[in-house]
Amino acid sequence: MTQPYGQQPDPSGGGYPQGGYPQGYPQTPGQGQPAQGYPQSPPYGQPAQGYPQSPPYGQPAPAYPYGGMPAAPAEYSAGPIPRPGNVTAAAVLGYVQAGISLVPTVLMLAGLVGATDSDTAGALAEGWAIVLAQLIGAALLIAGGVQIMGGKSRTLMVVAAGLELACSLYWIIRFAALDTGGFEAADYGKGVIIGFAIFFAIMPTISLVMSLGASTTQFLQSRRGH
Repeated sequence: MTQPYGQQPDPSGGGYPQGGYPQGYPQTPGQGQPAQGYPQSPPYGQPAQGYPQSPPYGQPAPAYPYGGMPAAPAEYSAGPIPRPGNVTAAAVLGYVQAGISLVPTVLMLAGLVGATDSDTAGALAEGWAIVLAQLIGAALLIAGGVQIMGGKSRTLMVVAAGLELACSLYWIIRFAALDTGGFEAADYGKGVIIGFAIFFAIMPTISLVMSLGASTTQFLQSRRGH
């Protein structure tokens, strides 16, 4: 039978064209020889080529092939922060409280200077004590406002606010226990003084809360304050 395209059959009857296998196909290797075009298997106990070897037991692993891990960034420090509104408000309220409390303090001081009655020695001593406490409180409010505004410290502001609250509490207790004898005018005057004492306690309370707030603490810490 005539083959397609005019090709004659192999006389040996193998069905393949003369000349052996067609080119482009690998030949079967001999016994004990590796096939061409494929990586040879390494001898037993040796690592394959192209792969990192494992270090012997007890030795550190080799360095990462693409370089070591980057170093951790340095600790971030924001430095001094702007003065928050709470600090400014606490200082301003301290200035206002000092100015308002000085008015009755000066009037009391003028009355104590002219008093010489020996029968009221106890009342005079009590008056001098409260006048000195209010003067010291006013001075501490001003000094504490300056310090906290500059980010140096809040200690004076806290002490001044506490002293002002103590003075206000004294006046509330003092006049609440006062016997007016049932006179309506005296009762009215006592209520007015107690109301003023409560009013005088409002601003120191707000200043104290703002001075101890978290934003004030961060501001003072950023300025190396306490």
